[in-house]
Amino acid sequence: MEKPKLTAADIERKYGIRLIAPRPLVRPIEMDLSGPEGHRVWMTAARRVMVKHAKTLAALAKR
Repeated sequence: MEKPKLTAADIERKYGIRLIAPRPLVRPIEMDLSGPEGHRVWMTAARRVMVKHAKTLAALAKR
């Protein structure tokens, strides 16, 4: 037995949520990381990683 296909209008009426179209992919750009702007980008990325993985880094430091 095959399930009936729901359209976006059916889903909105039945569940009260509106489906949105997926965002287009954003391609990475090539950038020069030498110089003060590149250093700032690199340090910001490193800080973001350190904040996100703080518990893992702390556990590894205790070993």
